[in-house]
Amino acid sequence: MPVLFVSGEIDIYTAPLFKQAVVNLVSEGSKDVVIDLSGVTFMDSSGFGTLLGATRRLRPSGGGLHLAGPNSTIQRMLRLTRLDTIMRIYESAEEGVRSVTQQKVVQAAA
Repeated sequence: MPVLFVSGEIDIYTAPLFKQAVVNLVSEGSKDVVIDLSGVTFMDSSGFGTLLGATRRLRPSGGGLHLAGPNSTIQRMLRLTRLDTIMRIYESAEEGVRSVTQQKVVQAAA
């Protein structure tokens, strides 16, 4: 499962690079993608839009976007925009990968 580690600020200037990195991961054919935001200090609406776009691409194939380590401000914005209802949030990338992998094993066994 691919994991994208991001750091710094995601704003109007850096959002195109962030979007391209996310699109590249989604295009690789993986159903699930983990984005580690533990190093992100700020995210504006362009970053949240990128997350929403990735989710829209992953969900039809039964996958999803999983966020790891977002700071309290980013978590608050995810709640206010209700994006937290369509993306899983984990403390760390390792926890996200482990949880998604376990869910897939349980689904396959059912």
